[in-house]
Amino acid sequence: RMAFQCLIWVSSLLFAAQVCSMPIKCQLQLRLVETTHTYWRTWCAGPIPFQCLDEKFGIKLPTWALQSNDSKQDVGVTKAVFKTFMNMGSLMENDGIPQYWDSGKLENFENIVYRQISENICNLGVSAQEDEDGFAQRDAALTHYFQKLAALLKEKEFSDCAWERVRHELLRVLQVILWRTTYILFHFLRSVPEWHFSV
Repeated sequence: RMAFQCLIWVSSLLFAAQVCSMPIKCQLQLRLVETTHTYWRTWCAGPIPFQCLDEKFGIKLPTWALQSNDSKQDVGVTKAVFKTFMNMGSLMENDGIPQYWDSGKLENFENIVYRQISENICNLGVSAQEDEDGFAQRDAALTHYFQKLAALLKEKEFSDCAWERVRHELLRVLQVILWRTTYILFHFLRSVPEWHFSV
């Protein structure tokens, strides 16, 4: 997990600096997106445990941040998806994960998420007009959402019920990515074969 923290640190530096002299080919592997969703769905197929049903958390996913109204916003959606994977990975770094969760399956899920990040981090450097792609607003909304999930875990002292809520929230996130952005990402990646970091 220390390796993941280093990856996030290096990725943040690249995103902030946005410097690179050579074109970088970014290819979203839709198979990995589908695998991530399927893996998490089959693992999280069961309902929230009965003893957790009475707990109300009031956390709402900003689905609009992962949607595009026109082609000009596709860049923003693409970058938002990869920032979402980064946020998911960071969230799973928290301690206190329920002991009854399958550690092997959890590790496999984390490995898939980390692979999505490491293979596609260059998407964060794609140039676009901020007022057109709306990435800043998308990033702020998604970051706030994941911060609320992290705060929930801390407030509930990493209880099993809090983790179950997070588990089902992450399933919703993956469903939105798969159902509402797959065509956008696939079309965008095919139409822009080579991208440069802005300088």
